[in-house]
Amino acid sequence: MIIPTRNILHETAPKTYLMNVEAQGTTIFRLRNTSGFGSSWAIQVGEAGHEQTEVLLLSGNPPAAGTLGTSTASSGFEHPADTPVYAIKYNQVVFERSTTGTAGTATPMTNGTLTYQADRNLTQFDDTTGSASYAYRTYFRNSVLGANTTESDWITSAGFPFYSLANIRERIKEKLWDSTYIKEDETIDDWINEWLFEMRNSAIAVNEDYALGTVDVGFGTEGLGTVTTADFKQSRRVWITYNGADYFQSIKMDINSFVPDEQFSSVHPYHAWRGNTIFQIKPEESGGTARITFYRIGTTMVNDTDELELPMRGYTKSFVDYGLAQAFLKDNKTVEYQQKLAEASVAKAQFTQELTPRDKTGPTMISVVEPVSGFDNWP
Repeated sequence: MIIPTRNILHETAPKTYLMNVEAQGTTIFRLRNTSGFGSSWAIQVGEAGHEQTEVLLLSGNPPAAGTLGTSTASSGFEHPADTPVYAIKYNQVVFERSTTGTAGTATPMTNGTLTYQADRNLTQFDDTTGSASYAYRTYFRNSVLGANTTESDWITSAGFPFYSLANIRERIKEKLWDSTYIKEDETIDDWINEWLFEMRNSAIAVNEDYALGTVDVGFGTEGLGTVTTADFKQSRRVWITYNGADYFQSIKMDINSFVPDEQFSSVHPYHAWRGNTIFQIKPEESGGTARITFYRIGTTMVNDTDELELPMRGYTKSFVDYGLAQAFLKDNKTVEYQQKLAEASVAKAQFTQELTPRDKTGPTMISVVEPVSGFDNWP
């Protein structure tokens, strides 16, 4: 079973260029700028996926401007001047395995620590004893410093889900004939998330109850509570309990409507907002809990395994089309950009129509129970 992991270290690494041609077999690389390059760090000489790109470890001495020595084997290729050099820090990929699927704990495999294969877009490990029920994780490692990154998301034999960030990203890349102008996957991920917010906002515009969330927030003896939920936007409904069992719907009031010494009933509570996330309950009693149904801002997709919201899963092509449109615009292909953006927009219109509540569509009719009588000779 082949287990792949994407070579992405260069995407966020400090970058510089060779000052001169460096011959095959050298251990000295003259760099234009050594800012961000650390002692015993790995460097990637060349762009990821290029045949003669290689990874070398720097010496333990602090990098100095103009030259850098490596403590590993000499370079395997000649590199021309202005070849990009990345301070990727890590020179190995460690493959881990869980024999009980994603519910288990991943541990490093025997012979599963490989050199980072920067001359490819992927570093791969062949688990010859693997099973379709196993799950895998990876992390990057510096063999000299012993430093590791965090673990990746789970990798299974089924690959990434169809509605996942990784799958949509790869579909965009596969449809591009020439993606050299896309420097990193983060750019494509930004496009996907831009369209995610476009789709989400279009749904909310026709259905105010789309993407609601619920959270319980405690309040003290002064009736004050603070919503800390990250995607809280605005409250939709508030219910109050003082004993944890009986809930009463709260009525919203303006903060200026409270009158000193005004009496309130615990079975008819009121609430007012004192800012974006702070609320006050009347009566305060001895404290309690507010169950708040709220409009969600929504979160972005960050991890490869993050998936689209359920209502959007029938419209994955619109995400691909929007990503392609942005790529074509970046490459000054105006016609292709307009075509793909139009295709994405049509899908968005279909999506919003589907999300529109059925009682808000179609002709509005008024039933006349009794005809109105008129008098010709009204005095």
